[in-house]
Amino acid sequence: MQDLNPLPWGAQDRFQAHFIVKGKPPSNDYDFMAETKLHTKGHFGSRKLEKVEWIGGRIAEIFNNDNDLANMILKLSIDDAHIKVDPTKNGVRIYSEWKSSHDLQISKELFAVYDRIALLVKQSLGSPPIKS
Repeated sequence: MQDLNPLPWGAQDRFQAHFIVKGKPPSNDYDFMAETKLHTKGHFGSRKLEKVEWIGGRIAEIFNNDNDLANMILKLSIDDAHIKVDPTKNGVRIYSEWKSSHDLQISKELFAVYDRIALLVKQSLGSPPIKS
């Protein structure tokens, strides 16, 4: 007889891609916590992004003041535009929602957004510039 209420543990077909910005740990963790708040227009499949706002600590204010970042995010799909930033033990991580193995992909546009966020985080952490 099969269990009618199976437990949700075990291997799941869900993944996240994390981008880590290494640097000295932030003195106040809350200052480096942020996530996007999306303002949309329309319903279901016809939903379009109208405005992106960052909520969180001090880094959210820096993201909100960067118009180039906002314009880059507005070109993404709604699923890709859900972005979170959290401090870690050795830096800051940038990531989005959990996705299935079929949906997990990083487009050039999404990578450019993460790269822009990483640049702003590095500047805020006071990390030395990257040498080319």
